Amino acid sequence: MSLITAFYERVADLVIARPAQVLLVMALLLLASFVAMGNLSMESGASIYLSPDDPSMIWYQSYLKNFADEKTIVLYISGSDPLDYAVLHDLSIFEEEAGRIPGVVSVTTIARAIKQANGGILPTTKSGIHAAFERLPENYQKQLVPDSIHTLGTITAKGDPTSLLDPIGLVISSTTLPPGVTIEMSGSDAFDEQMLSEMTGQIVILILGAFFFMFIALFVMFGSVRYRLLPLLFVMAGLIYLFGVLGALRVPLNIGAIGAFPVLLGLGIDYAVQFQSRLNDELLISPLQEAVRTTICNTGYPVLNAMIATAMGFVVLFITPLPILTGFTKTAIIGIICAYGATLFGFPALALLISYKAKIPVPGKGPDLFARYNNLLSGLAGKIAKAPFVFIVLVLMVAGIGMIIDDQIAIDTTENSMVPPDMPAKVVMDKITTMLGSQMPVDLIITAPDITSLETLQWMDRYEKFIIDVYPEKIIGVSSIASLVKEYNGNTLPESQTRLNGVLAGIPADEKRNYVADRITGLFEIQTVDLSAEEMSTMRSVLLAHIDWPQPPPGLSAHSSGMFELNAITLDDIVVYKPIMTNLAFIMIFLFLLLAYRRIVSVAPLIPIICVVGWNAVVMWVFSIDYTFITASLGAITIGVSSEYTILMMERYLEERKTSPDLHSAIQNSVQKIGASITVSALVTAFGFSALLLSSFPIISNFGIMTVIAVIFSLVGAIVIMPAILSILGSVEEYVERWRTGRE
Repeated sequence: MSLITAFYERVADLVIARPAQVLLVMALLLLASFVAMGNLSMESGASIYLSPDDPSMIWYQSYLKNFADEKTIVLYISGSDPLDYAVLHDLSIFEEEAGRIPGVVSVTTIARAIKQANGGILPTTKSGIHAAFERLPENYQKQLVPDSIHTLGTITAKGDPTSLLDPIGLVISSTTLPPGVTIEMSGSDAFDEQMLSEMTGQIVILILGAFFFMFIALFVMFGSVRYRLLPLLFVMAGLIYLFGVLGALRVPLNIGAIGAFPVLLGLGIDYAVQFQSRLNDELLISPLQEAVRTTICNTGYPVLNAMIATAMGFVVLFITPLPILTGFTKTAIIGIICAYGATLFGFPALALLISYKAKIPVPGKGPDLFARYNNLLSGLAGKIAKAPFVFIVLVLMVAGIGMIIDDQIAIDTTENSMVPPDMPAKVVMDKITTMLGSQMPVDLIITAPDITSLETLQWMDRYEKFIIDVYPEKIIGVSSIASLVKEYNGNTLPESQTRLNGVLAGIPADEKRNYVADRITGLFEIQTVDLSAEEMSTMRSVLLAHIDWPQPPPGLSAHSSGMFELNAITLDDIVVYKPIMTNLAFIMIFLFLLLAYRRIVSVAPLIPIICVVGWNAVVMWVFSIDYTFITASLGAITIGVSSEYTILMMERYLEERKTSPDLHSAIQNSVQKIGASITVSALVTAFGFSALLLSSFPIISNFGIMTVIAVIFSLVGAIVIMPAILSILGSVEEYVERWRTGRE
């Protein structure tokens, strides 16, 4: 007896001997999980892009420390006339009220700027207001009043600005403004706070949606057994265990983890359906305890193999440096283990306690729907098994087309692909982007022996002219210590270091601090139009590749940083790791199948899996669905998910082969006995996955579309392609066996 067989025999012994105690332990674990849930936390912002020890993230943290220590909340103010006295008067009062909030460093609106240009007094006449406004630098005018009905302001804060959003919101709501004038908040911190709030709501929506859809699927399609909704109980238990484990391990939840919930629920319901279907079949020919033992021993191991294969498809995501994918992977793997464990122990124990009985077909009514469906699949499998080669060539040709065009599918890592399009902070950010260009500038951290030396500033001036020549239509403006010095020196750089030092001494410290962190570190900021992720990646490569072109002084170097860098570098990572993840998942499952079964036919599941991966790419290309953080791993995830159905089909074939000497009969019998249950499992899983379509996050809803399609394709692969593959490989095994027998 093998160790695996012995393990499942002991599980069966335990469950049959002590079903009540098994369920009691499971109930205690549920209580412990509820307690551990209190440690759950959410994660968003820059932390979902790269791991903390990634070089780009280290530079990003340096950028935050040196140039973004004070956080900025953007105020988007709408009204009929931004320069109207009543508007300016009320904004001045708002500045005073908001400035009293602990943690707020400064509040700047058009009212403050005009008062500063007018000796600290707000003009009361229209001509006085316009005169003061005209005294402001031209570029500052454009920043404050981008058009005739909008004005922008900022609130600068120390510490955690997200804790200030509610108090600022209260000040905004209590401020008396002229009719038609509104103030909205945006900026990266408001964006992240609203994203966290949306993510928390999404967890509830996706989980409830998954259970609702699975309820419908089980009620409609699982009528061949008693207690057709029973699988939901064990999926719920597995989900609670998952939350408990994540809380105990203090694993933060990000948007990738949220996308994993319906996936693991769909897979968990699949495991429960497989166990309940097998128990129902065994009860038709065996008493309850014997049927429970057969179900645990004959279904536990095949489902375990399917789960391991699925986990192997997921585990390759750990090779990427992207926390959004590793978050998905941790949640999915822990989740399917919890779901499998809850079903393996909980379902047989409950079946024994309630004296579960099989649902017996009513005599005289003829074959029911599932029997007719199984007979249909059996006949189809027999025909395919007798002429497999042409069929296999056709499906592989379509898959091959998908493999070829896969590289032509666009990749989107920008915030547009991640957050709800109607999220207030994003709506405001989009409006500002339309008026002023991208709010995600290219931030270059410049290091040099002396960041304020004349030769360093001269290089910055030359580099600015160079990059504007390279991207005349994409670069809106450039700001650095060099441009600041030119602004205070008649739009030219001083001709000597002595003169430069004098100009620097006359620039206010808070303005210099925006571009100079210390003696050797400075910031070179490039404002651009709104760019796609691929344009960001290309621009980043060009900018860094030509740092040396304008003849930099000795010791000068540049590193891109900020959110622009995170978007660009993650796209580069996806381009590199996407094919690696898919190929590695193929290799791992191939090796697992060889080790687990040690037979030629064990590689059969790979062919349908290859087809599914290729077909997915065709669908994405036809319907113009871009790759995102999560769908970039679709190949590996599809391999993991689709392997389950093909492995279960192969397991049943191997079981039938022991009692049926004829190859084609074994294939037909295996499809006839398991085809309906696999179909129900796949459709229920697809219904669970379809909850992802309810998400307002595009990155999750697009992932939902593709996973549902992948499950349907996987079902086709298991019940249509597998018979052809088993026919070919089974014939090869028979030939090898005859050859060996002949030699002996």
